[in-house]
Amino acid sequence: MSLTVKDFVRQNNEKRKLLTPDNEIYYENMLVYIRTNAFRDEKATEEVLLEMLDHLLDAQVEGKTAEEVFGKSPKELAEEIITSLPKESFKSLAEFMIETVLNLFGWFLVVWGILPLINKEEQTIHLGSLSLSALLLVASLVVLLYLIFAVIRNRAFSDQRKKKRMTWGLGFLVWILFVAGFSLNFLLDPIGPSIEISFYTAFGLGCFFLLATYVLKKSRESR
Repeated sequence: MSLTVKDFVRQNNEKRKLLTPDNEIYYENMLVYIRTNAFRDEKATEEVLLEMLDHLLDAQVEGKTAEEVFGKSPKELAEEIITSLPKESFKSLAEFMIETVLNLFGWFLVVWGILPLINKEEQTIHLGSLSLSALLLVASLVVLLYLIFAVIRNRAFSDQRKKKRMTWGLGFLVWILFVAGFSLNFLLDPIGPSIEISFYTAFGLGCFFLLATYVLKKSRESR
């Protein structure tokens, strides 16, 4: 029986506990850098990372350090490994994006629909405004994911001071995106034709999207 991505990750998490503190820092920096590289096959990536960890653990028993095993330029080695990994299939990338978008809209609709559900009030929505909000939400998600991956990747081989600056910078950008998106919904005049929806529609649709996200995630992890 072949291992799934989840199996590789679980084994990696368990075996990393056996590393010495210095070896753990060295290996985890490489792990983060390699994992956050987009468009590479996830299963192949986790398989290579586990093989590297097993190799390091064997060398550690012999008294060797990670630097002695992998060299003094872990970033360059990580780049070589990334280049050798197969690219992620279009199908897998599409599934990941659909899963992410459904999750985003699911939580948005659940939060948006809680108050009308409690008060049992019908909602008026404007199709133009709804389309614009959806577009801005997806665009913000793409930008946010790019920033998160870029910051996490650049943090991998940085010193602690630089890591803190990057974390604060990312937090500030996330706050700006949130405030901007939230403000636009109130500042812009309603656009397009309006329709009435029942008080449970938004909340129910949000729950359906979240359920679909869960099913897609379990299906992806079982491969």
